[in-house]
Amino acid sequence: MMSSKQRQRSTIITSILLPFLIHILSMAVYLHPLTTSPTPSEPPIILKNNRWILITDPKPQLDELHVMSKENHDITPPKKKKPTTNNKDSETLQQQHSWMDAWSNDYWGRPLNSPSSHKSWRPISVWSFRFIKGGRYWGRWAVGWVGRLFGVLGNAVERLLGRGRGGGDNGLLFQGSSSSSGSGREVLANELFIHRFVNVLIHAAIVQIIGAVSMLLFQSSSCDDDDDNNKNNCLLQQTTKIITQLLFALHPVHVEAVANVANRPHILALLFNSAIIDPQFPLVGVTMLAMMGLLSAETALFQFPAVVLTMTAIRYRELVLLSRQQRATKQQHKTEEEDDEESEQSATPILVQTINSLIPRYTLLIFLATLYLFFRSYNDTLSIPTGLIRPAENPFYDKLDKHQWSIWRRIMNYSYILSLHVMKAFGVEIVGFSHEYGFDCIPELQPLIRVDGGSVRMLDLRLLLPVALVAVFGGICIWCWYGSWKIPSSKQEQCNRQMKQYNEDRIQRVLLLLVFSAWMATLFPISGIIKVGTFVADRLVVASTFGTCILAGRLFALWIAGGDDKEKAKKGHDNAANNGNRDNQLTTGFKVAFLFLLCTTHLAKHTHRRTADWMDSVSLLESSLRTCPRSIKSNLEMSKLYSGLVPHMSDLERARSLIKTAQTIDPTYCDVYQQHAHVYFQEQKYLLFEEHSVEALLCPFTMGQAMTNWNKYWKVVLSANGGGSSKNREASTKRYTQYMERIEKEIAKAAKEDERKKAQDSSGGYVVDEL
Repeated sequence: MMSSKQRQRSTIITSILLPFLIHILSMAVYLHPLTTSPTPSEPPIILKNNRWILITDPKPQLDELHVMSKENHDITPPKKKKPTTNNKDSETLQQQHSWMDAWSNDYWGRPLNSPSSHKSWRPISVWSFRFIKGGRYWGRWAVGWVGRLFGVLGNAVERLLGRGRGGGDNGLLFQGSSSSSGSGREVLANELFIHRFVNVLIHAAIVQIIGAVSMLLFQSSSCDDDDDNNKNNCLLQQTTKIITQLLFALHPVHVEAVANVANRPHILALLFNSAIIDPQFPLVGVTMLAMMGLLSAETALFQFPAVVLTMTAIRYRELVLLSRQQRATKQQHKTEEEDDEESEQSATPILVQTINSLIPRYTLLIFLATLYLFFRSYNDTLSIPTGLIRPAENPFYDKLDKHQWSIWRRIMNYSYILSLHVMKAFGVEIVGFSHEYGFDCIPELQPLIRVDGGSVRMLDLRLLLPVALVAVFGGICIWCWYGSWKIPSSKQEQCNRQMKQYNEDRIQRVLLLLVFSAWMATLFPISGIIKVGTFVADRLVVASTFGTCILAGRLFALWIAGGDDKEKAKKGHDNAANNGNRDNQLTTGFKVAFLFLLCTTHLAKHTHRRTADWMDSVSLLESSLRTCPRSIKSNLEMSKLYSGLVPHMSDLERARSLIKTAQTIDPTYCDVYQQHAHVYFQEQKYLLFEEHSVEALLCPFTMGQAMTNWNKYWKVVLSANGGGSSKNREASTKRYTQYMERIEKEIAKAAKEDERKKAQDSSGGYVVDEL
């Protein structure tokens, strides 16, 4: 029997201390690498003068360039000009770039009706970047110091573990850069770091929400009484919550959505949707948050079934517990006639009562989803234009349309891709970590494998992964339906109660299975059924981990704390009475140590290391090439680092080698011509520059930048001062004329081809946007 002081101490630990530590851990695992990771793309002299460059002057990576671009006026409005007599249009300029433009533009700032728009309608996410920037001074000052604090403490922990990077942090918390002797400016956090800090806060908030949801899903009776069974259930409930939060906080697949601010829409949508799971949450709040989730990211729509089923499972368990408490209270006062009436009842009325109580919420969410789809259909934004989906990013999307695949082959390949995402949701990487899984990174599954020049029918071993997952899921379904059957009591009254409880437990198991399946169904966009612009992406797995972490947390809790029935509670009491308590403590300690090692050596290690990779373009692309050495985009992006983007790494020969590798992988990838032209210009091979510039102009994805370079180049070459002798100018003029004639012919040819395709295309399309 626990004393009142012991019970109070236990309550403080489980209710205050542990949640606080988990919250700090969920932030520290990201903020430490966000502030102290190596940045090899920065010149050494810069790093020497500013140890906190990731706070004061971080470099945007990949799509973060879009978020931080001054040309993106949805996020960064133009600065107001001082009104002068010669500047009457200063206010007009501001009015042309209103914050409401995000309502009619896509996520990348293009009008939704533009042919080049990806149709990604995410106004809430855009506004979160526009309005949350840390303020003018004090907000940036506070965020900067919080970042430094986590960085210093993280370095101290690394040194204690013998994993420090060397050097001390003595006084580093109170220093800016050596160039300014810690003047006030270096304390201020950069806008990009503030956006990253906000992402960490969003993720930490979801960690707290998933803990609350796990408590509701596996809620128990009152923990205040002295009943051993209730105490065991409460311990199991608390253990489930803690482990679930730890698994979610340290899950490495979340890094892409948290560390890269451009992927904020996916965690923002999950934050809003997970907050409305509680059946007690006010309907007004459900309406507002559900709408904000839909306006944050398209993936929110696929989370609605999971939200509905999770709140249904929570409400059903509430009613079952209430029903059992009422039966236990009235058991001694029942007559035989009342017992006969109760035996006729099944668990179905409780399920019906559950559904009836939640009908307003079901109706509301269905209405909002229908309204959202209707609005997007009316504005023709349901589907990403096919021309914007590229084989370099999604190599499987058009295989069936081009008659390169049969339906069976498409199912076979996409079942493997879906299985990779399922394993990612469980924290298992089959292929490896990469920000880009594009063309030839994951070879397609071949029904026929050639051996020694001949065709031999051989099973691709990768197919064993989806087959194994289906088999495991089938076994779980069978167990959820039948459970562990116990021989009913010989007494009619006890038999009726046991059968009733057995049916109630079965429905609870089935509901939990549906909850898990619904969260896994958030992976539907990459199943190959609908048209999307991505292939394999960690950011699309984040929502599914909400279900896998709860499931894994419950299984770990059952393994560590034991079951929740009376027999186990009684057995534990008897073991303690027989001096077996020490063995139980040793077993529990071993299990806790195993879980701790799993969290630290696997989850936290990968999450920390992967976050560090995202802090610099060099480390990010190197990690991608380790996983996908034949990735076209990664080879091309790495060539840009060697061709001048990172001056102290300049190596034009290495850059040209990487470009040729990308071109060899896919000769149709026209982006390489722009990069070829860039390298040849630096090598002063101007004829090769001209030829590749023409190809870059004909590539729709590099046309804009190529046109700018083209005009600048020929303006100088054809001028009287830059063209050299008259003979050289004549030769240059002749080449220019030939190039322009070729460009005009190719444009006319492409226009005719577009008209032909438009005439053949149907008006229908797949439902979903670029994810």
